[in-house]
Formats: sequence, C-alpha cells, structure tokens
Amino acid sequence: MTTSTLHAGVLVALVLGAPGCGKDGTTTSSPPPPGKTFGVGVVTRDLVDSTRPTPANGAAPMTADRRLTTEIWYPAPKEGAEPEVTNAPLATSDGPFPLVLFVHGFGTSRRQSIFLTQALASAGYVVVAADFPFTASSSPGGESDLHVEDQTEDLQFLADQAAALAGDAKDALHGAIDPSQGYAVVGHSTGGTVALLAAYGAGHDDRLRAAVSISGDSCFFAPSFFETRSVPLLALTGSRDLLVPPPDNIRRTYELAAAPKVYASIVGGNHLGFSDFDIDDAVLSLPPTTASSDLAKTLAAYGDGAACEPIPPPSSDAKLDFDAQHALAIEIVSTYLDAVMLGLGEPLAELEAAADPKVVIEHDP
Repeated sequence: MTTSTLHAGVLVALVLGAPGCGKDGTTTSSPPPPGKTFGVGVVTRDLVDSTRPTPANGAAPMTADRRLTTEIWYPAPKEGAEPEVTNAPLATSDGPFPLVLFVHGFGTSRRQSIFLTQALASAGYVVVAADFPFTASSSPGGESDLHVEDQTEDLQFLADQAAALAGDAKDALHGAIDPSQGYAVVGHSTGGTVALLAAYGAGHDDRLRAAVSISGDSCFFAPSFFETRSVPLLALTGSRDLLVPPPDNIRRTYELAAAPKVYASIVGGNHLGFSDFDIDDAVLSLPPTTASSDLAKTLAAYGDGAACEPIPPPSSDAKLDFDAQHALAIEIVSTYLDAVMLGLGEPLAELEAAADPKVVIEHDP
C-alpha cells in the first residue's frame, strides 16, 4: 500500500494492471489521442422498465413499472463554447467510447453534478444519468432513501438501454459504446452508496468494471459486505464533509475493500462541493448518517450500523474554493477511469513523486 499526494497538473495512472489492458498490453477500446477534448452532446430519454414495479411512496401508490427520465452526455464535434449542445452529432470517428453510469444523491436529480458529467463526456466517455425513483426530487410521494437497493437493477437496465441505443443504426447514439466492454458506476452521496451496492451487493452485474463512490454513505455496511468480491474501487471524499463523515464512511470503505483500490481525500472539500450546489455543508444543519437513518434501515440486511456512531469530530481544514474542488474532482475521477477503463496513464512513480497538499492519495494495486 502506498500513500502519496496528487499534483493537480499531473495526470497519472492510479491502478496498475488496469483491466482496460489486453494481455499483450494493448487497450480494449479506442481512446482519444492524448490531450484531446471533445465537444459535449446531450440528449434526454424517457426510459421505462416495464419488468419491475416501483413501490408505494407516501401518498403515491405502487406502479407496475419504473420510469427513469435519463440524460445522456457524449463526445461530440468541438463547436463553439457551449458546455453542452442538445442533440449534437456523435463524434463517431473516435468511438466507441467507454460507458459511465452516474447516480445522483438524495433529493436531487440526474443533473446534480453536470460539472463532472460534462467533463467526462468531453474527455471521451458516454455518461448516462437518470432521475432514480424515490431519491430524485421529482419522485411522486416525495424523496426518500428507502428502497435504494432497487437502483442496482436500474443501473443494469440503463446499461441495457445504452447498448440498445448504440446498436440501433437509426439512433443518433449508434456506435457510441461497445457493450462488450462493460461500464463504470460513479455515484455521489446516496449514489455513492449505490455504487458500492453495485460492486459488492447482491445481484452484482459482471459487466461492472469499476465503482467510484464519492462521499458515499457506508458506515452501516458490515465488514463482510466488502468481502464478497474484488472490484476496482475509487473511494473519494472531502475532508470537511459534515454529512457523510469520512472516517467512518469513505475512509472505512477503503480500509475494508479488497484491492485494487484507491482512496482520495480533497483537503478542505465538503459534501456538496461534489455537486453543482455551492452551499457549505454547515448551512444545511443536517445530521450525518447514523444507524437510524432511512438509508441504514433499508440496507439493514448488509449490517447493523454499529460503525456509524459515535460521530467523528469535524475536520479543522480550511474550506476549499468551490471551483477548485470541482477541478480536482474532475482530474481524480477522469484519471482513475482512464487508468481502469482504458489502461492509460503514467507510472505510479509520478503520483508518488507529486507534492500537492490539496489532495491525499492512497492506493493498493
């Protein structure tokens, strides 16, 4: 295991032996040329999984299907200065591109972190994000963390839908991804918990290539939860996170998960700094995750929440600028995905030689 810091200007591989590499050392996808950035196209699709119901939620009755309004960002020809262009053509000459599924947090939406989803599309990824039943702010009956385990099957459905779109010669996203290359899941907050469920929970999808849990609630998971299998993992947090305290959540996740794994802490970063909401955690005055939280209750089959308390004291680190946290989060996540999904990056020696105190990195390849 190695501990290091990350220099904001150096792109490095965080994982050795990344599964994006073939036996002969070649990559299994066609990555964009180094340094190339794309324009960003976006489409919205109303996807319906008619094979699974949505449970009753407050005054909203159970429905026979699951409806997921879905945003898809993808590499497009570079045109103008717009952050995204609706229905832009796909950059077909450079595809197919790796698939990333993004999971939003509690009470937000598929567009809660477009700073990241747009950046990943610009870097050469197809990013699919849905409004998930219960946790989305638009949920009939109100937002809730109950039944969040159902979202792992939603992810599999979204991967199936992305494959269908890419295989449809009449669809604008034809050829966007190669379904045989699998996908990564990136989630924030409750979405970070879903990323962990996709990696280690029941009903695991073998197409999952990597999980990125950003400030994911996880103190209620028993150690045995992380012993089910080995999945490449990036555990990312901000040291000033008051809603999902790092010591008993993301830090504990990293310590319990099997290698290959990477831990990254943005010094002075806060919970909402991984979203598009420039709000300090302290302003919300919300309690951190405990064993009595709805999320812990609905996932009680995976642990009793003993590690959630006592709540650790907050960090004394000075708050990092909102835009600086965004820039570091983009670099860390995109660099990690490049390493795992495409086998790109420089040797770990460059990471170990870096000296930027804004990010602390640990890795176990």
